[in-house]
Amino acid sequence: MANKAVNWVRLATVGVATALALGLIPMPSAGAAESNQELKDQMARAETELRQALTQKIAPAELLAVRGRLMRLYFAAHWAKKVEEQGKEILKLFAKSGLPKNGGPEAAWAAEAQFWLLAPRFDAAMQAKIAFGKGSKPAEQLAAQIRGLRQNIAGDEVPSTDGGMAERKGGLSGDYSALVSTYRATEWTIATAVYQSKLLSRVAEVIRDTPLPADEPTEVQTHWRQIVDEQALDIEAQSLRLAEGAWAEINRRNMDGQWRVEAKRELNRYQPKQHPLSRVRAEKWLIAVPEDTQTLLKTAGILSDIHGCYDRHVAGSPDEMLGEVQVKFTLGTDGTAKIAAIEHANPVVGQCLKRLWGLRKDLPRLPTALDVHVRLELASL
Repeated sequence: MANKAVNWVRLATVGVATALALGLIPMPSAGAAESNQELKDQMARAETELRQALTQKIAPAELLAVRGRLMRLYFAAHWAKKVEEQGKEILKLFAKSGLPKNGGPEAAWAAEAQFWLLAPRFDAAMQAKIAFGKGSKPAEQLAAQIRGLRQNIAGDEVPSTDGGMAERKGGLSGDYSALVSTYRATEWTIATAVYQSKLLSRVAEVIRDTPLPADEPTEVQTHWRQIVDEQALDIEAQSLRLAEGAWAEINRRNMDGQWRVEAKRELNRYQPKQHPLSRVRAEKWLIAVPEDTQTLLKTAGILSDIHGCYDRHVAGSPDEMLGEVQVKFTLGTDGTAKIAAIEHANPVVGQCLKRLWGLRKDLPRLPTALDVHVRLELASL
């Protein structure tokens, strides 16, 4: 994705703080001065249009569109207070006019406004962490914090009765269903499912990274880890169902654009082989490895793991990747892989591989330890 060439107004379909966090909007620079001035000019014209509309007392449906266009421009300019102001005015006008929540153009403006008004809470939730504090026992603290994450962010799954996308009840995820999907605007219902999937992915990640309570015996820690992993897997399964539902609806409607990209990134998190974000242009074995061993490593998914971790980071920070990744590691006779170095890639790629290979129990068991240095050259699809 060529972020530097992205149109600012088109990117107003995502919350600015969130889009920045995802690497979708480049930070302003001296080279962007011309486009920034163009944005200012667009805002000035839109503000004039709004003043005229209020003076002329145009129909509510037309006024919604005027405010909506201005809200998008404020979002692109990172003017959070202005966005909030216009968003609230849109919702007030929609309710006051008695317009139906029928997925029509007016309902779509209201859904979009509500979606953006939830963005600050989304950004805060995506920074959620678990940490020890003073007071009660660590195990009790951790259990309480995990319950809090599930209640306040993840909520509960509400299966669809008509084969459509599942909804959520409770927590921030439930608020997206109750406050955005209720307008029945297709694009923003899909956006809701994508963001709910992201929220659940984050909750699962935080739970899985929960530190073990050091004050407990080994058998208690082992049991604790089992419970934590089971909870994380359950939430990840729900997250995947949301992403799959959004993807199915996107394809059914033959939609393109931002939410197609976002949904695919979420699917890649769980199904990197089925939904790759990049392609392997070439592979180079920088330490000589017999062809039959190369085949064994490929069959075992070693190169797919490297590619998958590359894509995992591309999903969040596409500009940081350099188009290739080199990994030096040693495959032991006990079926373990010890990473010596990760080159030409963000450290997140190495962290992903260490975690993944630490969990895998099916890595090849070779007669003797093997040093491997492989380079994957990757390109966008």
